[in-house]
Amino acid sequence: MRYSLIKVSSFLICFFFTTLVNAGTLNYKTYYAGSYAPNLEFPFYDSVAGYNTDGSNSNPYGLGTTVLSSGTISSPSGYYWGSGQVLDSGRSDYVAVEITGYITWPGTTGEETTVYFGVAADDGVFMNIDGTNVIEDWEQQGTATWNATGSLTKTAGTQYPITIWMYEYGGGAALDVNYCMTASYATSCQADMPTSWFSTTQVTPTITPTSGQTTTINTAKSTTGNGVKMNVDGDNNTINIEQTGEDNFIIGTDWSSDATVTGNNNTLNIDQGNVTSSGNSGNNGIALDITGSTNTLNISQGDYGTDVGDHRMWIDIDGSTNTMTLQQRNDGTTSSEHFMSLDLDSGQNVITMQQLNDGDKILFLDINNNNNTVDVNQSGTGEHYLDISLDTGSYAHDVDISQTGSGDHAARVQLDGYSTDFDLLQQGSIDQDYNVDMTCGVQAGCTLSTTQGN
Repeated sequence: MRYSLIKVSSFLICFFFTTLVNAGTLNYKTYYAGSYAPNLEFPFYDSVAGYNTDGSNSNPYGLGTTVLSSGTISSPSGYYWGSGQVLDSGRSDYVAVEITGYITWPGTTGEETTVYFGVAADDGVFMNIDGTNVIEDWEQQGTATWNATGSLTKTAGTQYPITIWMYEYGGGAALDVNYCMTASYATSCQADMPTSWFSTTQVTPTITPTSGQTTTINTAKSTTGNGVKMNVDGDNNTINIEQTGEDNFIIGTDWSSDATVTGNNNTLNIDQGNVTSSGNSGNNGIALDITGSTNTLNISQGDYGTDVGDHRMWIDIDGSTNTMTLQQRNDGTTSSEHFMSLDLDSGQNVITMQQLNDGDKILFLDINNNNNTVDVNQSGTGEHYLDISLDTGSYAHDVDISQTGSGDHAARVQLDGYSTDFDLLQQGSIDQDYNVDMTCGVQAGCTLSTTQGN
């Protein structure tokens, strides 16, 4: 099953793919209705207050509380019962119907579109979408084209809750909700609402961790092993660190004590657990606080041979014009894991983050500045999860994300900037979930492309 959810603000060109649960169905319930409007107060009409949106009127007069029947329908269009039984209520008169579910708004995904509705009803009808009363026609009447009309503007491609009520007091009975995408209700612009719009279930990506991102992945798996405490203060430094074998740490941030680099134009090259011929490696950790500009950071954890994985990396950078290449890999078993977290309060960054080979992979990236180029690759066996946020920018972000290999994939992405070019690929697993929230501040538009597949 693949789930996808995109929320888009401002100008946007985007593509997305989604699979709806229980598509083409709406729930219904029928009730005995012993009175007629305006006395039939429940659920939406009060003779004093008028219509409400939540069915909160107390002591409804004339509406039975016992559900006569329940089930699903494919669409609220095309029901002309005449003097016949209304759905399977067992009644042709004195009956009310409640219809609930979700509607996926039509149009080009991400764009605001207006849908115009015309309803043929006998007798009363009411329709609420996402808290807005679109149709309010709670009265005794015969069928007409149209008994009531209304319109609503929402974001295409997004699901919204929908509730429809109708009641039949006597004589013929009908419910036929039609739509068109222009302001005209002429015969040439009326159509049944497609079954593909409706679902009894709202699609919600199953994107975990959070709750403090599970207390930042259990405080980066708790530190043990051989620790190096590093404090560098100055400019134009080149720092080379190599740690072979297992349980190696460069301690920083709040894991324990400090590992800091303060200055400009610094280059850090760090290799941990790289085994080239024999011996084991794995269970390595790096935590760095870097303050300064024009820094180059190259970090590699694990390589090949008998590396068992379980690598952790936690980096906080405050500066600008940084270039970072961060890699975690192993040839261990699928029980090994990688965790990587990068927090930047800086701009003009070029960032490459890779988590490769076997085992589960978790990645956090939070950037508060502009003009960033980000390339993220999670591949190989295991479950993949990432949470990326790019915020406050007057210049472009260019973001490419790839999650491939066997195992489940999940991505949560927040993009906020003047202009954004975003690409997401999820491929090679059964469960592929993403949630993308983009704000674009340029009239020419941003681009967003997502692909899911096997």
